[in-house]
Amino acid sequence: MAKSKRKFLMPVLLGLAVALSGCSGAGGDAAAPAGSGESGASGASSLDPVTLEVVIPGAKGANYDEVLAEVNKRLKADINTQVKFTFVDFADLNQKTNVMLASGESVDLMFDAPWLHLDTMASQGYYEELSGLLDQYGPNVKKTRPQQMWDANKINGSIYGVPLGSAYTQQRSIFIRKDLREQLNLPPVKTYEDLKAYLYAVRDGKSGITPLLAGADDVTYSWVNWLIRDDTSVNIRPTNFAGASLMLYYKGNDGKVYNFFETKEPKIWSGIQDVRKLFVDKVMSQDVLTNKSSPAEMQLQNKVAATPQMAFGIPQSFNDQLKQVVPGGELEAVRLFDLTPGKNLSNFKMDNFICIVKTSKHKDRAMMFLDWANKQENYDLLEHGIEGVNWKPAGEHQYETLNNDGGIVSFQLMLNPTLEREWAGTDEETRKYSQFITKADNFTKDILTGFTFDPTPVKNEVAQFSTIQAKYYSGLFNGALDPDQYFAKFKSEGEAVLKKIQTELQKQVDAYLAK
Repeated sequence: MAKSKRKFLMPVLLGLAVALSGCSGAGGDAAAPAGSGESGASGASSLDPVTLEVVIPGAKGANYDEVLAEVNKRLKADINTQVKFTFVDFADLNQKTNVMLASGESVDLMFDAPWLHLDTMASQGYYEELSGLLDQYGPNVKKTRPQQMWDANKINGSIYGVPLGSAYTQQRSIFIRKDLREQLNLPPVKTYEDLKAYLYAVRDGKSGITPLLAGADDVTYSWVNWLIRDDTSVNIRPTNFAGASLMLYYKGNDGKVYNFFETKEPKIWSGIQDVRKLFVDKVMSQDVLTNKSSPAEMQLQNKVAATPQMAFGIPQSFNDQLKQVVPGGELEAVRLFDLTPGKNLSNFKMDNFICIVKTSKHKDRAMMFLDWANKQENYDLLEHGIEGVNWKPAGEHQYETLNNDGGIVSFQLMLNPTLEREWAGTDEETRKYSQFITKADNFTKDILTGFTFDPTPVKNEVAQFSTIQAKYYSGLFNGALDPDQYFAKFKSEGEAVLKKIQTELQKQVDAYLAK
């Protein structure tokens, strides 16, 4: 998997500092010649004016209006196009995008992901197949992603979204307060046991601050999910039948689909018991299921001492913001990721995609816009803001911030390994981790690379189980529900329907491996 949505990280970067069977003519736009990538006044003058509606997760950044004005100024000159972004909070993303697609709302480009509903929506015909559009209008989209990325991110052999990512797994760490750790006379945190010692010390020695806040509205950030992903002794990973749920999971590299109701997998179950103790001991936030602010926001407000984040290092803007609340406050990243080459599996799939909606009247132009966004100067504008105002280049593929990292989109629209810049202030330890996951040879290839589950035969069961899971999963995997009581209830309600999904998924896996 790839650099992910950075759900906890990016809303704050965006809010505080900042922080994918079409053929020509499919959308009815007049366009530049096939594969020309034509832009500028001569190209724009031959195109009818179009305004594209783009739906992505996140929130508007502090410099949103200024940067968007510059984006639209360039777009008008280059391809006679304007763009409107609709930002949807992550907590509402599944429901709102479902409604938008089902109702035929006027949308041209929409963010989707395997952890959201990409496979389901693609199989139900809501997204355009992109091969023809990419060939004719997307040369930059294609060349900024290696062929391996395209091959691994097809759905049933077709391209229904542009893969967004710059590495072969997610960056993951836990952000903690370095200043608090030092005040508590604790050594640097290297292991999970060290981390727990820090959390309990904060509980006992720092009143008014919650030691730990994980995520409830997206199971990716549930505490058990978060820790299990870095445990290379078992290599447990979600099947994505229902987002990042581990109720059906892969283990090792054997091509088997495991059912947690049946296996009560020891590593997962011990994690559930451990986080329950953290909750009972008031180390985990007592509001973990009801908290409405992102954990990152809570941490930067000096309310939480540790949060899971999809990053290996601390963004400059985070420490800058924290110091406004707590002079001398400083964050540091606890990385539990295994840097041993070959120990981590990867299916080389990206976690995020941008899709062209089937009902769009401007499919050609939507791809032209994506191609425009995948040129370095426009990529930089969208991600970092206005050069010389918000940021400046620093060395090869690096940047320095000037008055906040002031872009408006990144992982939601155009993230790729070719154009991505690294912050010049990145420390060497963070750089070591970041560079490790960009090299395919550091990973063992998942036996299911290229496989995508088609949920259509069990779509009713998936919907039914998702409703059941919503009552129990986050509570169990974040410690708020007693597993000795609620796991049995979860199993009694969900076991039969989950078994049907498992059987269908295993059937498709077996067929794929038999090819």
